[in-house]
Amino acid sequence: MTEAHNAAIIDGMPLPLGSTRIEPAHWIDDLAWHRQVYKQSKFRWDGTEALLVATEFTGGRQDFRTVADLRELEVYRLTLSEYTTTCQRALGLALQEARNGLGTSDWEGIAALLDLSAVDCSTSSYFARWGDPRIAGQFSNPQVRRIRKMCAGFFFASPLLLAWELSQLWKLYRAAEELLEDTLVDLVVELQPHVHTSDLLHALHTTTEVGLSNRINSQRHERGPAGDPRRAPRQQFTPLSI
Repeated sequence: MTEAHNAAIIDGMPLPLGSTRIEPAHWIDDLAWHRQVYKQSKFRWDGTEALLVATEFTGGRQDFRTVADLRELEVYRLTLSEYTTTCQRALGLALQEARNGLGTSDWEGIAALLDLSAVDCSTSSYFARWGDPRIAGQFSNPQVRRIRKMCAGFFFASPLLLAWELSQLWKLYRAAEELLEDTLVDLVVELQPHVHTSDLLHALHTTTEVGLSNRINSQRHERGPAGDPRRAPRQQFTPLSI
């Protein structure tokens, strides 16, 4: 058995061919090995963590009752949304590098590998392309740096693997943002019979009743009312098929 072969074994499990190199030809095999070893992803989260993220941005608040609370809740949600977008821009950069390395011109193949939709990939790439590197926090934050450092330490690191782990981070923060949107829409619906619509519009910086109605309808369509199981945040993976 050669020295190179011995170096390519971790905890008794052989690494995929090419893991000691960084050629794009081996990125897909290395991602498959990574998902098998780490039971899909090294970065794991659950619904409790999504709730903790949401409350971190609300300063620990979970009870909102008034129009003034609604106004503050929208500020909290917007701040979380900016943080989530930073995670998505970082994902977009990794996706762009992975697509270039793999020599593909579309997003469908990479999306299938990464448990994303082609729209997720194109949107993330778009945000990355139009981000301003002169503005602090546009492309990185403490959580993004943590994921990058983790992935840089992998024996078989690649942009494709980085995109996989960053996608899990982005999904966590997107789930937390959805929790705040659920709370916001619930409060709007609760307040509607008791306050002037103009007060709700002002609190949410919305100019028309149609815009407010569309926001409510969109949330209800995607997430449902309180108690709907679609609201339960959870990290999900499709069966490994690489």
